[in-house]
Amino acid sequence: MLLLNKNIPLLNSLWLSISKTNLQFLMTNKFYGGSARNWSTLDSVEIVQDGEKFAKFNVSVMSAPVEYSFHCQLVGTSNLYPARLIPSNNEAKNWDVFISRLQIQGFNVENNRFSYASDCTGFFTPGIWMGLVISVVLLWILAYGIHMITQLTTNSRFDDPKGPALSVPQTE
Repeated sequence: MLLLNKNIPLLNSLWLSISKTNLQFLMTNKFYGGSARNWSTLDSVEIVQDGEKFAKFNVSVMSAPVEYSFHCQLVGTSNLYPARLIPSNNEAKNWDVFISRLQIQGFNVENNRFSYASDCTGFFTPGIWMGLVISVVLLWILAYGIHMITQLTTNSRFDDPKGPALSVPQTE
């Protein structure tokens, strides 16, 4: 995890660490009728320094069924991360937050272990999309090839390949 306050200068290109800084994760547990189950949602993340709230970030799309934990490989304030922390006060705009391999479960924790993880990555990752697109292209090529093969015509057994073409008059 990396917390960087943009207003504090860096010393000799090293990250300045603050010893009494904590992150608080505020979660809710809510029942949704559409899925007929409770969902836990991470609503906000607060940076608490020396016992007082310092910066607050709203969280986009971090929810999981209450029986599961939530996992995300990259979480932070940058637009490049799948789960984003959005500054909600002026002090939060001064902070860059980067959390790698975040796994959180606020409810129904048993034996101090995470349950099955609901991941922030969608089902259709870039690799799956590429596989699907290539499969569709190859199926189209196969269908076109089969269509072309079925349109082939063979010579009749009565045709002489060296003789003139067979002509059948259509009028009487």
